[in-house]
Amino acid sequence: MVRQAIRITAERRSTKIIDELNGSPQISQEARQLIDYYESNKTRMNYPQYKKIGAGIIGSGAIESAHRTVVQKRMKQSGQRWSRRGAQNMLNLRVTKKNNRWSKIVELVKEDFFREAA
Repeated sequence: MVRQAIRITAERRSTKIIDELNGSPQISQEARQLIDYYESNKTRMNYPQYKKIGAGIIGSGAIESAHRTVVQKRMKQSGQRWSRRGAQNMLNLRVTKKNNRWSKIVELVKEDFFREAA
């Protein structure tokens, strides 16, 4: 049943999973929780669309790992305190670096600086 649910989800048919689970003669508490989860999140489970637009890795495990690498590793160092604005600015820089876009940002800043200086 779980493998079938994963396949159906990957094919963007979460409504089918909900219908099949609701059609079971006896619905366990776990099944009810799964139904509730699918109903609450089905709009975010459009995996074929994510693949189509090149979203890359899909799944909470990958996101949580990226959060540790991008956010926590930099923001939770010993003795650091952040204002909301400072934290957002640092995260913007960190994401830019991790996305290999740092040189592009440096070029834009240089262009802007020299335009103002002229």
